[in-house]
Amino acid sequence: MRTLLKYSLLTVFLVLICTDSAMAFELGGHDRDGMTVGFTIGAGWTSMEFSIPDDNGNTVGGNTDTQVDLTGGLTLGWARSDHLIFSLGIHGWKARYYYLGNQYSVSTTQFQADVSWFPRGKGFWLRAGIGPGNISFNAVIPQINVTFQEWGWNLVGGAGYEFRVSDTSAIGLEYEYRQLGVGAFSGLDDTEIFSHNALLSFRWYMD
Repeated sequence: MRTLLKYSLLTVFLVLICTDSAMAFELGGHDRDGMTVGFTIGAGWTSMEFSIPDDNGNTVGGNTDTQVDLTGGLTLGWARSDHLIFSLGIHGWKARYYYLGNQYSVSTTQFQADVSWFPRGKGFWLRAGIGPGNISFNAVIPQINVTFQEWGWNLVGGAGYEFRVSDTSAIGLEYEYRQLGVGAFSGLDDTEIFSHNALLSFRWYMD
């Protein structure tokens, strides 16, 4: 699984840095201004880290294996210039983990305010954002089904390349990193979820 993650992220990175060659595929484009609407879909490699308090007041660190799951999100933004887009978005995924022989289902809903910066005014971009998010946790233990939910803060960073396919629409490839921490959660301490996402993006520009 870790090998698959490395090769998948390397493929996305190589595509993103080939910006000069990618310029030839641009079929349209206009000044980047006004409202934007977009969505993403792709694969997310996620893992959870936590600490478990014992009866003596000490904590033992734990983590889950990395899982590959479907992920995606929606954004509504405002382009202030060819270089900047300010957006509000929602992102989510669901994963199943197995720990000590028990099944755990974890899903998140993450809200964010972010800014995307296009250094050259088109093509390649960088993004950073922050916002609230929640973890919904379901544990299936013999004869017991327990569900918990907790809120925390979601940090987002990413990079991508946008290909204009018309004056008002674009498709793109992007890499996204997410970190959602909620502290104490479902008997666990210092709970954090880490995601590395490879995404296909679609965006529409409205004057």
